[in-house]
Amino acid sequence: MALVEITENNIFALLTKGSWILLSLLTITGALSGSIRFASGVLAGGLLAMANSYWLYSVLRRALQLPARNAVLFTQVRYFVRMGLLGAAVSALIVYCDIDVIGLLLGLSVFVLNIIALTVYMSTQKGG
Repeated sequence: MALVEITENNIFALLTKGSWILLSLLTITGALSGSIRFASGVLAGGLLAMANSYWLYSVLRRALQLPARNAVLFTQVRYFVRMGLLGAAVSALIVYCDIDVIGLLLGLSVFVLNIIALTVYMSTQKGG
């Protein structure tokens, strides 16, 4: 019996909710372990990852409402802008803010970790 029914209508909401929970736990754990620098790296990376996912979701929703020809250019331009801004933000955090790089990478991986967890959860529910 599944704890949560996962559909195409609620999958993004589940991923984001799980990502916020995981980001909170990792940030608190990092702070309690005595490394505020690591915790701030996790928090900064997680916030960037969440902003990136919300932006990507928004772009894809808008692109699906465009004619196919326009949608391609629309998404390509926004992809390069999004990746450029993300790269600039990560670079600035490392160079100017003295953020812990391992914490930053962990924070940036929060959304991916939730996708993996949700995939494992869904695969165990299909078999049962």
